[in-house]
Amino acid sequence: MFGFGKRDIELTPYLSLAVASVYMVAADGSLADEEMGQLISMFGGDDAIVQDAVEYIKQNDDIEETVAKISEMLNSEQKEVVVINLLDTLLADGDADENEKELFFMFSNSFGFEQSQLEVFFDVISKKNNFGVFN
Repeated sequence: MFGFGKRDIELTPYLSLAVASVYMVAADGSLADEEMGQLISMFGGDDAIVQDAVEYIKQNDDIEETVAKISEMLNSEQKEVVVINLLDTLLADGDADENEKELFFMFSNSFGFEQSQLEVFFDVISKKNNFGVFN
């Protein structure tokens, strides 16, 4: 009501990765405790960056505007890291739903990635997650 305890969070390249990751994990409509744990693990136990990402999203609820801000902020190498991590998250459970795909393509299109680049990333991530070869 009075804004006590609310702080403005400045978007940085590292926070951009966290924001994008939170969006992807929550693309199914919720952010379960297990998913929050996965995010914290992804950032080496830095739960503050994950909490800042969640707070940033709450304060900036226009996802398209946030994606555009992130796209403007990141250099090409940072964009690649974000897209690869989003794809890894998207494919982690073996089931990519439409919301996850839509979000992934929102980021990758905003970042200017060509289909051929995405196919290379997809092939590598698919191999990384193919534990069936050990059976």
